[in-house]
Amino acid sequence: MFGLLGPNGAGKTTLIKILCTLMLPNEGTALVNGYDIFQHDKQIRRSIGYVVNEERSFYWRLTGRQNLDFYAVLNNLTPTQAKKRINLVLEITGLSPHADKMFKDYSTGMRQRLAIARGLLAEPDILFMDEPTRSLDPTLAQQLRDFIQQDIIKRHGKTVFFSTHNMTEAQMCQRIAILHQGKIQTCGTIQHVRGLTPKKRYLLKLHQNGFDYHKIILSLPFVEKINVLKPEAGSPYLPLEIYINEQQGNMWQLIEKLVCAGGRVEACHPQELSLGELFSQLTS
Repeated sequence: MFGLLGPNGAGKTTLIKILCTLMLPNEGTALVNGYDIFQHDKQIRRSIGYVVNEERSFYWRLTGRQNLDFYAVLNNLTPTQAKKRINLVLEITGLSPHADKMFKDYSTGMRQRLAIARGLLAEPDILFMDEPTRSLDPTLAQQLRDFIQQDIIKRHGKTVFFSTHNMTEAQMCQRIAILHQGKIQTCGTIQHVRGLTPKKRYLLKLHQNGFDYHKIILSLPFVEKINVLKPEAGSPYLPLEIYINEQQGNMWQLIEKLVCAGGRVEACHPQELSLGELFSQLTS
């Protein structure tokens, strides 16, 4: 599972359309499943499925099965192949009981599943999805994410490449790329991305002995922000959340400064930045 993250207007849809051979780039090239987008566009189309969010790409007065039958013809499937594949993708997406309902009577979640069924018609190795949960409520979105992970990837062995700006979805990915203003800012595992930013967060517990910790901490140029947290009931410690820029200094310099000035440090713990915070830093 590969996630393409980026704010609105970053170029996510454009990049996916280029990889699906629906658009040609002004310069450069790309390989999909080992095929060049300029020289081997037909081979690429045979090995990919493209899940389009747009409901108007279906015929509302046809049933789900009839819609799939139409797109099977466009995928050059013979009638025998089409019948077999349609039954299979309806089963995979859980739409078999609803196959003969008109598309206009489908719920939003069912329409999204039919879009995935259409993308799976030609037995693709790679499934491209452009913000697949964009129009779904939180419950349906989670159901779709579970379906993609458990059925599409684990059970049927497909590679899924999808764009999103939802941090929950990004956490599901083996690898992510962050796109900003048409350029990849970084690409790798989430742990790799976490290591790229110099901004770190620590939880510091200090003895509440009347000592003015804020003045000393804020005098250090590498401290970017302090949040005073609510202490536990009856606790003698003052908990602080501190953000520092490790290109300019480190936490041990801060602790040394506090101790030398007479402060008492009980504990210090590094805190992972959320993926949302990393995303904001890398696109700012």
